[in-house]
Amino acid sequence: MYNQAKEALALPEALNFEVMTVPVSDVLREGVSVGNNKYATIDQYGNIFDFVSNRYKPLSYADAVEAQNESIFNSNLNLSDMVVKWTTTPNGGRMKRYVTFPQEIIEPVINDVTQFGLELFNSYDSSYAFEQTTKAFRLWCLNGCTTPMHTYNARRKHTTNISIEGEGAKLALGIEAFRDSESRYQKWSKTPVLTYEVERLFKATLTKKEGGKYPYTVKTFDELILDWKRTSSDRNVWSAYNVATAWATHVTSERGGFSENLSRQRNAKVASMLNHDLWKELEEG
Repeated sequence: MYNQAKEALALPEALNFEVMTVPVSDVLREGVSVGNNKYATIDQYGNIFDFVSNRYKPLSYADAVEAQNESIFNSNLNLSDMVVKWTTTPNGGRMKRYVTFPQEIIEPVINDVTQFGLELFNSYDSSYAFEQTTKAFRLWCLNGCTTPMHTYNARRKHTTNISIEGEGAKLALGIEAFRDSESRYQKWSKTPVLTYEVERLFKATLTKKEGGKYPYTVKTFDELILDWKRTSSDRNVWSAYNVATAWATHVTSERGGFSENLSRQRNAKVASMLNHDLWKELEEG
């Protein structure tokens, strides 16, 4: 099992290449605007990923993947049937890895299974900061609706010296917290809530905005409440949480495809909602 997991987690050959930061003068091409940047990140063939400042310090994909792999193998995770998915841009300028563990599950409500997973982001074209996060993938929908209640998150910009030492210990705490979350979710499923309370919560958090006729985004609010009324027959805190996480996960770009950045922004809003006083009131019942 160890060898199979090691092979599945290995960095794909297409992403295992050297990246260099060189002066713009070495690669400057006619008609290319570089602004105030004085350097460029390139691969071994001279293909340009981005123009950057002298503060940019890329973390290699190989180092990022190796560090997370070490954490996985040093954990007590059940690696049976582990699923690894990679996505990348054609030139390898950014990469994303999802790892899910089918044997690491909780079931807060009957037939609502939640599976433990890890995300890893990195880039050479400045589109992603280095980031790794533990997440819970709810299996009630085909897209794997994720919860923003991640228990471990590390995010480092490439303009700083990135240190990933000690992240393994934090990851271990994230695994433990995931397993402990089952009882919290079960409590939510037994705590009733009224529609007006959910409306007040969404106006103050997910749809809140500054300026304009209303202090919240009316269209988004109406969509959320419609989903609440359509799907939340039990009218409890768990149902309100489901509406918020579904909104954060099921997003589309202007071109009609899934929008990673918009999803991350919405997940951040849901995470903020969970720290709001109104949410704490709902939890207390």
